[in-house]
Amino acid sequence: MPVIDKPSFLQKYQKLMDNTHDHVLARSETAFLSLVFAVFACAANLVHDSRLAISDRNDDGGMGMVYYERYD
Repeated sequence: MPVIDKPSFLQKYQKLMDNTHDHVLARSETAFLSLVFAVFACAANLVHDSRLAISDRNDDGGMGMVYYERYD
């Protein structure tokens, strides 16, 4: 079972969000950005927002899977 250290994750995420203009930093954190997008995709199933329920997919992946595949 995969485990994410929440304090470390939030610290790295905050650093990226504070430096969205720094493309060198973003390129050096591609593995972490993939993890962020995976977390967002998983969380999309837990958010009750009609915008996340709309999908042209016929499987059970919903918008979370669409989001994940778009940024994978």
